[in-house]
Amino acid sequence: MVSPERILRQREVTAMAALDTMPHLTARVRNLLAHGRRMTVTQRYTYLDQPPEVTAGLTLDTQARGGDIVEGVKPDEFHHFGVHLRPGLLAGFGFSAYASEGNTTEAEAWKRYHAGKDAVDRWKRRRRMTLIEIVGGLPGDGPARGDQLVIRAWNDDGVCDERVVAFDYGPDRQQQRDNLARHLWTADAGSPDRWDSFTLDDGARVPFYTRADELLAVIAGTDG
Repeated sequence: MVSPERILRQREVTAMAALDTMPHLTARVRNLLAHGRRMTVTQRYTYLDQPPEVTAGLTLDTQARGGDIVEGVKPDEFHHFGVHLRPGLLAGFGFSAYASEGNTTEAEAWKRYHAGKDAVDRWKRRRRMTLIEIVGGLPGDGPARGDQLVIRAWNDDGVCDERVVAFDYGPDRQQQRDNLARHLWTADAGSPDRWDSFTLDDGARVPFYTRADELLAVIAGTDG
C-alpha cells in the first residue's frame, strides 16, 4: 500500500484527494503559494476537443471574503481546500474529499479510479473523485522552475474538469546558492576556473557554501 507520507517526500507526486491525503496535499499547495508569484491557470473539460481557457497574471486575492485561502475540515466526514485569485471571478481553484463519496482513504479512491477507467456503462464511470499532480512545494523548498499543480476533478455526471496552475519562474535557491558560493570563491582566489573544475576537493567548497547560506538567510530576512 502506498503511504500518504510520500506526498511530503517526492518532488513530483500524483495522489488521489482523500481524507488521509488532504493534509499533505494542502501543505504542498500552501508551500507553492507562499512565494508571492504570479500564476497562469488553464481550465478545460477533458471530453471536449478544444483548447483550454487560459488566464495569466493571477495573484492571491487577499481581499476575498474569508481570505485568499480557505480550508474547512470536519473529521471523518470532509476536507475542503479553496484558493481565491484575482483578477477574475472564476479564476480560483480548489479540491475536496468527502467520506460519503468513497474518498475516506487514498487506497479506496484509487480503487474507484481504476475501476472506472474502461467502464462502458456510463453509470460506472469515474465520479466524485479528484486526481492531484504536484511538482514542487516540498517542505522547506523555495520557488523553482517547473513548479506546477494539476487538478482533475470528476463531478456527479462523470465530467472531468481539469485545471493546471503554472507559476511564474522565481529564483531557484540552489542555483542562487551555487552562484553565490562561486562568487565568494572567485573573490578570494581570483579565478573561477578551479571552482568550475572537478579537481577542487569538496571540502574546500564547504566554507564558501556556508558563507553563501548565511548571506541568503540575511537577504531572506530583509525581504520578509
